[in-house]
Amino acid sequence: MKKIIALALSLMLLLCMAAALADETAEKTRLGTLQVGGAFVIQSRIPDNYTFTTITATELNLVGTLTGGEGQPEVVVSIAYSEEYFGVERFNDVDEETVQKIREGFLDMDEVTFEDIETAYGTKLLKVTQAAGTFVDIYTIYKGYELEFVLTAPDGVQDKDVQMLVDFISDMDFVAAE
Repeated sequence: MKKIIALALSLMLLLCMAAALADETAEKTRLGTLQVGGAFVIQSRIPDNYTFTTITATELNLVGTLTGGEGQPEVVVSIAYSEEYFGVERFNDVDEETVQKIREGFLDMDEVTFEDIETAYGTKLLKVTQAAGTFVDIYTIYKGYELEFVLTAPDGVQDKDVQMLVDFISDMDFVAAE
């Protein structure tokens, strides 16, 4: 009798976990499809009180905006295939010389600082902050694509805004398209 009860409880626990995982997947929004270097559907959870709008989408790139209500920061999302990074799985995999070249590409902006940060899954992100604090640019590489997220806020970018963006990037999936 105890075995039957234990088995029933185990089955119920598995069903609850499956339902929780299904709910987690259901909350993700399809942002677009990229078809170079493999066909990928890009999806992510959209932060509360935000909407994602696609500006352009081709086989090579996806550009969109993540916008909130009045006074909330806006994010321009750009995902573009790069022949230079074909075969690079993550930004973590590029050598320091390449990272330095990428940083140099940002130096034409007004006084910027660099900081290495990570997603919740350990993917390296390059955070580029303008001295005036009105925008933060977050850059990374994933599956041969360059991902750039430009966060702007009229009253200056706050740490909570950057964390919202890092969470958005952490939730982003490149799912193989069928």
